[in-house]
Order: sequence, then structure tokens, then C-alpha cells
Amino acid sequence: MKKFFSISGLLALCMLLLLPAVTSCSDDDKYNTEQYKGGVSLNVFGPSPVARGGELRFLGSGMDQVTKITIPGCGDITDIKVISSTEIRVVVPQTAQPGTVVLHHAGGTIETKTLLTFLEPISIESIEPLRVKPGEELTIKGDYLNLINEVCFSFLEDSVNVYADAFVAHERGEITVVVPEEAVSGTIYLSDAKEIPNMIESEQEVEVVLPATTPLDLTGARGGDVVTIEGTDLDLVRLVLLPDGSELDFDYADGKITFTLPDNVTDGTIVMVPASGVKIACANIGVVEPTELEAVPAEGLRGGDVLKIKGVNIDQVVSLVFPGVADAVEPATISATELTVAFPDAAQSGDVVLNLKSGKTVSVAVATAKPEVLAFDPAEVPAAAEFTMKGKNLDLVVAITFAGGTKVEVSGVSAAEYTMIAPATAETGALTLHMANGESVETPVLTIKAPECAYITVQPEGDLTAYGLFIATIANEDKLTGVQVNGTDVNYILNNGQLYITLPGSCGKNTTVTLISSNGEISYTYDVIPATHQERVIMSTPVTIGNWDDPRIFIMHEQLADVPEGAKLVFYTSNASEAQLQLNDANWTAYTILDIPAGDAAVEFDLTAEALEFFSTNNGYSDQAIIIQGTTCTVNKITIEWEISLEETIWTGEWENAAWGGNQDLGWGGYDWSTVKAGTILRLYMTPTVADGEWWCVSLRHGDGWGNLPGDLAAQIDMPANGLAEVTLTQEVIDDLVANGGLVITGQGYILHKVTLE
Repeated sequence: MKKFFSISGLLALCMLLLLPAVTSCSDDDKYNTEQYKGGVSLNVFGPSPVARGGELRFLGSGMDQVTKITIPGCGDITDIKVISSTEIRVVVPQTAQPGTVVLHHAGGTIETKTLLTFLEPISIESIEPLRVKPGEELTIKGDYLNLINEVCFSFLEDSVNVYADAFVAHERGEITVVVPEEAVSGTIYLSDAKEIPNMIESEQEVEVVLPATTPLDLTGARGGDVVTIEGTDLDLVRLVLLPDGSELDFDYADGKITFTLPDNVTDGTIVMVPASGVKIACANIGVVEPTELEAVPAEGLRGGDVLKIKGVNIDQVVSLVFPGVADAVEPATISATELTVAFPDAAQSGDVVLNLKSGKTVSVAVATAKPEVLAFDPAEVPAAAEFTMKGKNLDLVVAITFAGGTKVEVSGVSAAEYTMIAPATAETGALTLHMANGESVETPVLTIKAPECAYITVQPEGDLTAYGLFIATIANEDKLTGVQVNGTDVNYILNNGQLYITLPGSCGKNTTVTLISSNGEISYTYDVIPATHQERVIMSTPVTIGNWDDPRIFIMHEQLADVPEGAKLVFYTSNASEAQLQLNDANWTAYTILDIPAGDAAVEFDLTAEALEFFSTNNGYSDQAIIIQGTTCTVNKITIEWEISLEETIWTGEWENAAWGGNQDLGWGGYDWSTVKAGTILRLYMTPTVADGEWWCVSLRHGDGWGNLPGDLAAQIDMPANGLAEVTLTQEVIDDLVANGGLVITGQGYILHKVTLE
């Protein structure tokens, strides 16, 4: 047999060593023959000389438009291998003769000026043996093999070549080489190893021996098992890989491979790999799993109870994940047949997931103890009146929602009964008992009657505002004896069942209005829009201070009570000329001097934390906090003024999120998102933990599966300015939080300090 040279797929740049001279027989400007300017043009061709039967390569522009190639002695060649628009190849026929080559395309022809020449007829007569083991010798016989400087074996990744200086024998009629470890089965190539090499490919494939075995069935295997692989040529094995791709230590002796399965071994195929990189399956593994699982007890579980899980292969368990609990819990004790674990306080009914050493999971169902109401006493309860629930496991209840939607937090509940007052807004219907772990159950229907004391039958309309009028219709008005707002008595007017009160300026969210009757009382809670500007009048009678002499002005400690940091002490003055006011503590220690301009003025002094501390602690006289003196100055009025922030803090702390951890304190019952109104602004105050300019982000999710919130709310907020992220909560987002486990805060690269709503 004979096989002649073909051009290899090596470096195309080397083609520049060939002469690029060409001519064109076309006048069509579309087919431009200038180098790489578009159209159809030939840059270079080669190799020349070339072997008959080898590949001839053409590089240029528009090469994919060439339809045939003419080589002297063999006519037109239409079997053209298109590599790209810049490269085509053809196999040189055995009849080819020296001369110029012509390329044909739709716009004309291109003829080379350089003659194509040919090599001596290098040939391969035989290859022995055709099945060879790496490290053994391979002999190639033929003619003109003395011109060959490289034998190239098939390979998976890196080139596997044997050069002339490593040939065992190198003669015109014979080459002998040692087969490299990296070689794989396939044809071999002989090359002259020039920059643009001529290469000859063998017609026959050489089979390179691989390690072989019948794959073991390791169903039911576990970490620690010792596995022995028998087969042939196992001395060629260089790696053993587990199903996850990790390497496994092994020993080779007496023609066998031995290894020990690690604890975290997973299902799949274990492969052995020789130097060539070919993977050969040696074992199919099915890791053992716990079976015949039984939870004891399976029902009536409470936080802190010892839960036993029994079965077969229990020692494969590494941790357990309880429904409603994010973090996995490790067993307290474990053996092949049983584990024990403390039932978490927050765990709910459902499937407990057992995480196995192999990464797989199995599960077993459990159910928590549930509160159960057996009777109400009395069976019919007036709203705002006392009643008692009797039943079982009532101590698990932390809140109760009455028909009508009113939710009441409870504490100190005994297991058998609980006495409470029905809300004024309660309606007839089943109660919902909320447990600390987030679960809830319904009771039998509780019948609610109208209150016997004075109560509201028609609620105020519209928004309620501080200093605004509160108007409601009440029943049993003859029983009403007083009204309180946030525990303080207020004046009221009662006219034909209509109750009128003026809400104090201190009212805000969760303002409580209490109707006090001769036979009981009833309270209602309202979100009142607060008066953000607060003003406390300290003095309203004009005083003209002497020239650092009497009269002086005194501000008492009780007048500074509850004044927040950042409030302003304002002096309203009128003077014919400039003046000064000096602020001293009760020991006459000066804190500051204020410059007072001529004319009417309002001069502000900031009551910083330092100033409030100074005037509150330096008590020379028990009642005096600030003594004011100065040059001749008329002070008409003194006030303390500040703004009430509508921002409600719902979380504070120091929580660091380095890599997409999750703060779930405001999820899974940690905050009642049903109380939030659409349009509320959610703010997160953070400090980045990355270097200036480096990326960080905060991401807001709902609790169920940490899914994205709906609507236009961004899945993540990148690098919020000054560490403050603000989002406006739509009703769609609020409904999503209520339905899907509340708010989870995640992201990367920051410390969370505070979360607020406004």
C-alpha cells in the first residue's frame, strides 16, 4: 500500500514564506486581486514543492467564491475544502505536473506566477504492529523515509510527536519509534518538520492499548469501602476519578488497582485514566441510603423535644433540615440504626430532610403539637368583654386573630386555658391561633355580641391627623364617663350619639382611643398622621435683660424633659442695637454666647447631645437647667422646636453579609407586613466592607425560596450611595411579602445597621 503527502493543519502564517505572485484575467472591479482588500484575491499558496496526494493550501480574500482549480496534468479540481473565506485546500492528484495553478471564480480567473513543484514520492508500505502498547516500539516501512523528521500520533489534547533525534531507527526504508504514553488510537502522520510541513497520513489506524476492565457494580456502597479493580494493562492507569471529578488515591500491585471510597462519595461512574487522557469506566456506584425511616414521636412535637429517627444506614446522615428552619441541625447522637436530635423551637409540621454524606437527601414526616380549643366561656361574648378559652396545648399560642381581622398578641398562656378581653372590633367567627413557629390553627366559631359598654358603631371617616377632629358614632352613650387618648384624659363632646374629640399633637401611628364607661371600657387603635413640627413654648411674656445684670431668664429642668437631641432653642428678640445672650448652667458655668442682631430676630441655638448633657448634669440648683443673662436685650418669646420623624425603625443591629448570606429577621413572622400601607418607603442603612470603588450590593427577596419581589423592584441594588438604599413598597410587593414569608435581605459586601419604614 502507498499513501502520499497532504498538507497539515499547522501554522498558516508560515505560508508567507512562499512567493505570492499572481495574475488575474478579470477586469471586474468587484473581484479585486489586491491583498485582503475584498473581492477575490490570492495572497499565497503552498507548500511548494508539494507531495502528490498531499494538500495544497490557498490563502487570500474571497477564497470561498472559487469554484474550481486547474493544475497542469490533471485538469479541473472541483472538490475544494473551504476552511474560511480566506483559506481553501485541495488534494493534489497523482497525475499533477509542475506549472502554474489557475483559480476560477464567477468574476474571472487568478493564475499563479510561481510554478508549483513536487517532492520525491515518499510512501508508507507497512506499519507494525497495528496494536501496540505505550512504551513499545512501532516500525514504519516505506520509501524516502530518510526525509521524515517527525512521527505524529493521534491524541486527545496536546500534540504527541516523536522527533528524529528520538527515533530508534531512521533509514530510507524504515523508521522505528517508541510509542508515547499520551498516544491514542488512530492514524499516524509522517512529517518533514519544516515551517510549513509536508505530512503523510497512514491509511491504517494504529490501535494504542488502553487499560481494560469489566466495570464493577457498587450498588449499596458507602464511604470507607475498599474497592479492588481487576483487568488488563492496569499499569497504564495514572488517575482514578470519582463521579464528581475529584481524584482518588489508589494503589497498583499484582496487576490490580485498589482504592478506598471517601465518605462523601456520590452516585455515578468511577473512571480510570491513562496518560493519554482517555477515560475508562471501572465501577458504577450507587451510594447506600437510609431506608425504613421512622420518626419517634412522629406527632405532637414541641420545641426542645428529643426526636428519634430510626432505620437502616442511619449513620450516613450528616445533618437535618426542619420545615420552617433555615439552618441545618446536626444530630446529637447517631448510630447505624438511630439518631437523636432536639426538635427546634421554630420547626413546623412537614418533611424533615436528612442530608447524607453523599450529598443526597431522604426525608421523614413529622407533625408538631397544635393548640386546640374545646370550649369558650361564656359561649356568647360581648365585644370588649372578658371570656375564657379552654382546651389543650394553648401555651403554644403567641397571638390570636379574631374574625374581622383584629390580631392580639398574647403571653403567659397556660396549656389548659386562657382568659382575655375580646377586641371591640371582633366579629362572630372562628379564631386563628398563631404559634411561635409560624404555624396556625382555627378554633370553633366564637359568637360575638354587641358590647354592653359604650362603643363605636361608625368609625371616623378619612385620615386622622394630630390636632385634628375625631368624630365617631357610638352606642350605649349613657354609659360613657370619659375618653382617653394614649392613656391621657381628653375633653369630649357627646351629642345625639356623635362623639367629638380633638386629637393631641403627640398622636401618631398606633394611637389608642379608649372609651371609658360605667360598666367597662373599650379601646380602638388608629394610625394618625402625626404633626411633624413640634413646638414647646418656654416663655411668652417679654423680658428685657439688664446689662449682665437682673432680670435674668431661667429655663427649668422640667421644660427640657423629653426634648430630643437636635432640637432648637429659639429666642424671639427685638432690639434697637446689637446685643448678646449668654447661656450658663445652674452653677453659672458659661456654655456659649449668642450674638443678637438689631431689630426683630429669631436666634436659634442647637440643643446637641453635648449641650443637653451639659445643662442636665451641672445642677447647682435642683430646678434650674439654664440661666440666661446678657447685654441689654429684649426677649419676647422662647420656644423649643423640633421635627418628629415619621420613620419607624423595624430592625437594628450589626449584621455582616460577606457572600450572599440571608437576614431573615423580618421574615417568617418576624414582622407583620400586612400592617404596611402602599407607598411606604423602606430604607436600609449599611456600611460597605469592600474597598472604595469595589462592587457590592444589597438584594431584597421574599422568604419562600428567597424569590425575587414582583413588579419593577430591582432584584439587587448595586452600591447604593452613602450606604442608604430606599425603595417604595407597592401594594403588589406588600401582598407578596405577606403571602411568601416576609422579607429576606441578602447581597454581598456590607454591614446592615438599621431597617426603617416611613
